[in-house]
Amino acid sequence: MNIHTNELTVEVYVRPDGLVEPIDTKIDALHRLDAADQIDNLVIHAWPAAISLTDHPPYSDAIAAFAQMEMWASEHGGSIQPPFSVRTTTSAFTNETQTTLRTPMMGLAVYVGERLANVFPHSRGDDHHGVMDAIAALRTDDLELFPYAPDSAAPPPSHCPECNTQLTNVQGIGVCQCCDQVEVGTRPHHERSQRSQFMLRP
Repeated sequence: MNIHTNELTVEVYVRPDGLVEPIDTKIDALHRLDAADQIDNLVIHAWPAAISLTDHPPYSDAIAAFAQMEMWASEHGGSIQPPFSVRTTTSAFTNETQTTLRTPMMGLAVYVGERLANVFPHSRGDDHHGVMDAIAALRTDDLELFPYAPDSAAPPPSHCPECNTQLTNVQGIGVCQCCDQVEVGTRPHHERSQRSQFMLRP
């Protein structure tokens, strides 16, 4: 019996190079919650430590998940950077620009029904909520960490709100190549089925 009347799905994103203590302990804890029916669906994905956003990498699911998590955090007055980071570099030899997404060792996306209810880790001001906070909330049926009342939908801005540089569309994500600000706009709800809208196109 989970904390919601709707189906509760936890999607885990983990770096294979991070499958050591304490990451293994966290995954084991999630498996135990799944076995105890405190989670209806537990899905585990792998993602690399770094993903090129400039090329067409074989990690479109991870990029789509990041875009959805970033949008959720933006709508709820939070941040997922860090532990995520986006960096743009320019080669001194070829003058080519490379934008890279760096991922955390482990991240969670919690869905109530089909709607994204929370992501971990994230921060709001000085408050930080990590993966262990999510596990504790799932274990104790703590509803406070799983609110979802997003703002109205809005398209991403055309210019960086920090330095007013025009944003570059990199795989559907607005990236400021001056200060590495990321903008993805907002949506009224985030559903698992909508992740395909963030996928790379050939």
